[in-house]
Amino acid sequence: PRGAIIIADMKGVVVVTNNATGAALPAASVQAGKILFDGHTVKTTGKGSSIVLLLSNGTVTTLKADSVLNIKKFTQAKFDAGATKLSELEGEPSASETLIDLNIGDMVVDIKKLDKKSNFNIESPVGTAGIRGTQFGMAFSPKRGMSLDVTESTVSFKPRGGGQERMVPAGRGLTAPPKGPPTQRPVNP
Repeated sequence: PRGAIIIADMKGVVVVTNNATGAALPAASVQAGKILFDGHTVKTTGKGSSIVLLLSNGTVTTLKADSVLNIKKFTQAKFDAGATKLSELEGEPSASETLIDLNIGDMVVDIKKLDKKSNFNIESPVGTAGIRGTQFGMAFSPKRGMSLDVTESTVSFKPRGGGQERMVPAGRGLTAPPKGPPTQRPVNP
């Protein structure tokens, strides 16, 4: 079953396109409170533009200005939410599989502790970040490459095209230039 992606908040110019057709969704479908599913690309354009997405597994993703995020896959096992709010959960309510692609720009992600059967991967043109349940920020630009800053837990990073997987713990960052090996660094508080 497909997981739901709720538009929690948005500012400025945000365009959502259907990956299969390439057509932009009508503006009435792209506003706070509306629901998206996988198979869509979200683009924020211009200074001050942003969108906050709440996934039904409890993950909150904030896509900052001048960014493009392709939601390739988001599935989640059925669950009975009852009266519980997603914001009150310590872990996700059921197993999920998430694959998103940060084409360009900046995003901040807060992920609930993932179920043992779950996976959450963020691709970029230089590699893939495999998330285990954490808070982190990730950015990509063609000139500077990718930067990953981990504030809680651990994120794995695997360079595109192969190479050694690296574990990035809390308080550390990783810079992956467009060419050359990735390097770890302390996170700037």
